This record gives sequence, structure tokens and C-alpha cells, in this order.
Amino acid sequence: MKYKYKRRLVDLKNTFWVRFIIIYFKHLYDRTTEANSSLKKQFLQFLPFLVASFITGLIAYLYSLVFTFSESFAYYLFQQSRYTIFFLTPLSFLVSWYLVRRFAKYSAGSGIPQIMASVDLSKQGTRHLVSNFLSFKVILIKILASAVKVLGGGIAGREGPTIQIAGSVFVEVHRLLPKWWLPVSQKNVMIAGAASGLAAAFNTPLGGIIFAIEELSKFHIKHIKSPLFIAVIIAGLTAQGFGGSYLYLGYPKTEYHGWLVMLGITITAIVSGYFGSKMCDVIIMVMNFFEKFKKNSHQVLIVLLCGFFVAFFIFYFGTEAMGSGKELMERLLFSDNKKVEWYLPFLRMNGLIASFSFGGAGGVFAPSLSSGATFGALIAQFLDLTGQNANILILIGMTGFLTGVTRAPFTSAIIILEMTDRHSIIFLLLVGAILANIVSTLVNKHAFYDLLKDKYIKRVT
Repeated sequence: MKYKYKRRLVDLKNTFWVRFIIIYFKHLYDRTTEANSSLKKQFLQFLPFLVASFITGLIAYLYSLVFTFSESFAYYLFQQSRYTIFFLTPLSFLVSWYLVRRFAKYSAGSGIPQIMASVDLSKQGTRHLVSNFLSFKVILIKILASAVKVLGGGIAGREGPTIQIAGSVFVEVHRLLPKWWLPVSQKNVMIAGAASGLAAAFNTPLGGIIFAIEELSKFHIKHIKSPLFIAVIIAGLTAQGFGGSYLYLGYPKTEYHGWLVMLGITITAIVSGYFGSKMCDVIIMVMNFFEKFKKNSHQVLIVLLCGFFVAFFIFYFGTEAMGSGKELMERLLFSDNKKVEWYLPFLRMNGLIASFSFGGAGGVFAPSLSSGATFGALIAQFLDLTGQNANILILIGMTGFLTGVTRAPFTSAIIILEMTDRHSIIFLLLVGAILANIVSTLVNKHAFYDLLKDKYIKRVT
């Protein structure tokens, strides 16, 4: 009886349907286990990016408050007494220079060349050198030194510094991961950090992604696309969560009419691209000249001279010769007063050269945009274009000048598009950026950030 019962069970197990059910549930179990393992792996890969992105958004927001306060307070002091600028500007330049030189010498300048150098060094044998450019100490000094410089009226921006700060945050989070953690590429971490920094600074997520692709990534984007998108989204949302949703430059009106506008676009793109690239050439020349002076006393004297040089412009030409230039851009785009003196673009450029070259912290993104805006307004005056027609040239000038500096035409066009929400002129912005890129390449084959990056790599290796 028992034998027959066992025989029936064996026959039952050997039937087609029972075998099918057993195989199906075994396959389902294997798939579920595999899916859970895959989800766990993805979670461990993305968690560092999520944490670093949130911290980046928070720091970017706080940094913007500090920077804006410093800039506003500088305007206030100047309005109280114009003569204070001759004391305040040299002193602020000296303090900014000292903080960088004493505590974190590679926190000088913009921060974008440092992140580019770090990406190049993130390989076996040179990975340990990345800490020179990206660290917790760099974050603190970058914020303090750039805020102090702007407090004295220096022409500087916070966007490039925010990119280095974001890269430092991502690297520090990556460094704190335990040894048992799933391996995460340091290069991917830095690229995602830089993109999230730009997105949080300008509130331009597409600009951050294009910047990472065009300026930083030397390999196929498929290797980093998911962490990159996550980093940009989380950092941007965090910055918006604290500071609110905003456009960096609002909604300028940009309807245009007539063939004269197209001529103006062409001229503005060529002129702004030329001077953007030429300004960078001069900055490199001045920096090379300054580096010949090795004694501290000589360097202090140079810093003070730069401070008095900028103070002289501010004293005689007013507040439009100081700061990041955001108020100037808003005045040109959103008021009927679009007039600029012929010398204002050159005042802005000379002030930026003096503010940047001596070695304190501060970026060139926003100052480049304001210089380009003045070129666009000036050419609009020459062509007798007003209102919305003039706004087109102002935006093209911003795009062209930034392209001349960065040699990243698509990044420049997308940033201007996102910070103004003017989708109707995207093709004009792209045309202006490409023309400016061609002209700037004729001025110098080597991009400004690439030259600075090579300098930094040479110093640490």
C-alpha cells in the first residue's frame, strides 16, 4: 500500500503540469532574488550621490546668501562714502589672497580648472593628489575668500566657486564610504558633483548636464548618466526648496523685428567672442607675470596695487564697475534705460582681470555674462535698436562672451536659455554661441580653463 502511494507521488511529480509549476516557481524565486540583489546594488551606488547632492544644494543656497549679502553691503558702504572704497578694496583683496595662500592655495580663482584637474588626476597613481583641489578645507576657504573679495567691490562671481565646492562635497562623501561599500567611481563622483554645483548655482539643470558632457566628460555619457541626472535633480531641488523656485535673470521680453537685428546678432557674437577670449589671454599673461615675484613682500604689494586699481574704477565710474554685475544685467534687460557708455565693457573686463589675477578666490561666470551684456547693449545703441530688439543683442552678448571664456558653446547657450526661460530664441543663442566659439578659437587655440588646469596639474605633480 505504501509502495503504491509513493509510486503515485512519483508519477504525479513527473507529470507535465507539476513539473512546469515547480520550474516556474523556482524561476520566479531566482528572479526575485536577483532583482532584490540588483535593487540593493543600485541603492548602494546611488545613495552617496543622493546624500552629496542634498548637501550641495544646501551649501549652494547658504553660499548664495553670504555672497549676496557681501555684494549688497559693498554697495551700501560705497553709497555712504565713496572714499571708503580706497581702503576697503585693497584690504579685502589682501585678506582674500592671504586666506587662500595660507590655508588652501588651490582654492584660488574660479574653481572650474581645479575640478577639471581633479578629473584628469582621478586615476591609479595620481588619485591621492585630488585632495589638493577638493576637500572640506577648500569649501570653507572658497566661501570666505570670495565673499571677502566681493565685500571690497571686487569683480567676481560665485558660480565657478560653487562648482568646486560641490565637487569637494561629493569627494568628501565618497571618501567617508566604508571599505565594504560597493565601489563607486571617483571620476563619476566628481563629474556629477560639478554638474550639480552649476545646476544649484544658476538653477539650470540642463546647463549642468551639458556642462558635464561638454567640459568635463572625456568618455561616453552612458557610464555616468544615471548618477549625473540624480545629482543635478536633487541638488537643484534642494536649492529651490530653501530659496524658492526662481530664474536667475527673470523673463526678459525678446520679440525681434527686421534684418538689422540679424546683423546685430552676428556683430555681437563676433565682438563678444573675441573680447571674451582676449580677456582670458590677458589674465594668463598677468598671472604669469605675477608668478615671477617670489617674495611675500612683493606679492603683498601686487595685491594692494590690484585693489587700488579696482578702487579707482569704482570711485570714478560708480557701482557698475564692481561686483558680479547681476544688477547691471537686470537693468539692461528689464528697464527702458539700456544705455551704456562705450568704456563700460572694458571697465568690467579690466576690473575682472585685476580681481582674478592676483590669486584670491572668485569666479568669472557672472562677470563674463555682465561684460557680454554691456557689449550687446553697446552694439544695440550703435545700430539704434531699442526695447526687445536690444534685449536680443544683450542675451547674444552674454552667450558669446561666456563662450569666449569657456569654449563651451552649447553650455553657454543652454545656461542663458534656462536663466531667462526664452525658448523662442534658442536657435539664435546657438548661432551666437557657435560664431563666438569660432572667433575665440582664432584668438587662442587653447581654452582658458584648460590652460589653468594644466598649470595646476604641473604644480602638484
